[in-house]
Amino acid sequence: MSRNVNGRVKGTRGQILNILRRSAAASVDDLSDELRLAGATVRRHLDVLLRDDFVAVSQVRGGAGRPRQIFSLTEKGGELFPHHYVRITQRLLEEIMTLTPGDTAERDGNQLAELVFSKMCERLFDEYGSRIIGDRIEDRVALMLTLLEDEGLDFELEHTDGVLRLLGRGLCARIGYGSIGTNGVTHDRKLLERLLGVPVKALPVEEVPHDFLCGFEVGDLTSERIDAVAPAEYH
Repeated sequence: MSRNVNGRVKGTRGQILNILRRSAAASVDDLSDELRLAGATVRRHLDVLLRDDFVAVSQVRGGAGRPRQIFSLTEKGGELFPHHYVRITQRLLEEIMTLTPGDTAERDGNQLAELVFSKMCERLFDEYGSRIIGDRIEDRVALMLTLLEDEGLDFELEHTDGVLRLLGRGLCARIGYGSIGTNGVTHDRKLLERLLGVPVKALPVEEVPHDFLCGFEVGDLTSERIDAVAPAEYH
């Protein structure tokens, strides 16, 4: 999936930045293959991105012949992408402020974090669950991603060969808690599953592309919407 980068870099250059964001690095040939453009065209766009310090280039030797040029996203290039930290941080603070002495008694730091995330996910579902409608799962996913992006939950949609995957910089993983989690069970996964009304499973760590903190595969795209998981099960 490609999209404009923060409204500043559009078109092919925006696509190049998105590819480099997902990959540790890429050559001109790699970019040409994915974009289905001639190498000379890709190089012209890379020259502009290099000039603006949005990408960097390095030389990699691999056997005989000339070294290959490998391109990667710079820190300045990474800053072009949206980072909506304020809203999600505010939600976390609000949940912390509502904790009672009974909530915090005999809980360690990890347990308190677990409780805060659970409460926040429940609140997000209460606010958005009824707004995510549609007979087709693809329509519900598109609507959900729009709503979650405003919250600072950054997911990208990958739909190939009938398999729908969500690659994200997640809720718990975003601030260093939970990540993929034990047995692939995270607050991210549970929230996505409740909002979409279909089973969602976490991808193995090795299948999560570079620059993403978590990944999920949406269940049977032809299945009917299931009832939302009960709050008791969610916690």
